[in-house]
Amino acid sequence: MTLPPPAQRERVPLSFMLFSDFTNIECYALNEFLSGSPANARVAWKGVQIFPSLPAVQRDLTRRESEQLEDEIVEIRRRVPTLDVTLPRARPSTTRAILAVASVVRLHSAKAIAFRDAVYRAYWRDGADLSSAATLQRIADQAGVPRFVDLSHPAAEDEVEEWEVDFSTERLGGVPRAIRSDGTILWGHRPVEELEAYFGASRE
Repeated sequence: MTLPPPAQRERVPLSFMLFSDFTNIECYALNEFLSGSPANARVAWKGVQIFPSLPAVQRDLTRRESEQLEDEIVEIRRRVPTLDVTLPRARPSTTRAILAVASVVRLHSAKAIAFRDAVYRAYWRDGADLSSAATLQRIADQAGVPRFVDLSHPAAEDEVEEWEVDFSTERLGGVPRAIRSDGTILWGHRPVEELEAYFGASRE
């Protein structure tokens, strides 16, 4: 059977697997880029806890941590001058927030992206305590997630564990890390032109 010329073949949109954490500034900046991109609907977001040793209750940043984070914010603003970000004063464990997103994905996927966006923005704009169940419920309410959605659904716990296994198996190091369906990996947040080329590509 003869294949039609490339120009006549159906173009298959690429899909993406993205490993991310809410308290990483590059992850936040990348999420903001994706929130305005048509590719966002083809992104399988997988949350991973990059500071697994953090206590369940959030703690204040040390002076050294605050200075380091401030430097990271300066660098991100150099690439994305319009990014709305405020230096947080504390670093919460994101285990509960990641589970909440996985629960919304499983129980009411139509609101998953809006909820994920709201969680990032609550931390990076308002310094919200993402380790607090009450805070996450408030964010979910504001994002339009129905109250029947259990933000700590037991089935979602298994999914979060699978995300951690996938991240470890891929040996990707830090976050954000994206893997495109053609095998191309995006390491960290990149200049806008590179992000557009990476997420805007399609396959013939």
